[in-house]
Amino acid sequence: GGWRSVAILAQASLARAVCTDRQPPYHQQPFSSTEKMAKSKNHTGNNQVYKNHRNGIKKTRRPKKMSMQGMNCKFVRNQAFAKRGMNCTPEEKEQRLVAQKEAQKKMEEKKVVERASRLKELEEEKAKPKK
Repeated sequence: GGWRSVAILAQASLARAVCTDRQPPYHQQPFSSTEKMAKSKNHTGNNQVYKNHRNGIKKTRRPKKMSMQGMNCKFVRNQAFAKRGMNCTPEEKEQRLVAQKEAQKKMEEKKVVERASRLKELEEEKAKPKK
């Protein structure tokens, strides 16, 4: 009956599909689902401005402490020790000030002596007869 003829037709169509090794030329082949056409639009900034302003555009926070990264490590270490050395009691602070003033007086006296000796040398050079 009818079902046998349907089966024969199905076999014939299968045989035809299996036998056809030849494909149509490339320009006549339809696009498959895996092969897609080239994209024409690569980027758009359509919604980006809106999204950026939703939470507001904020200024960057300034750091409270400057970064020591990239600084000379010897200097950074010495600076830390110097800061710790500055911590002292008021009595020690007064003693340091007194010592500092004494050192300043000595340096000024030394400067005066050196200046006087330098002036004396210059006068001696002037007094020498030129050859």
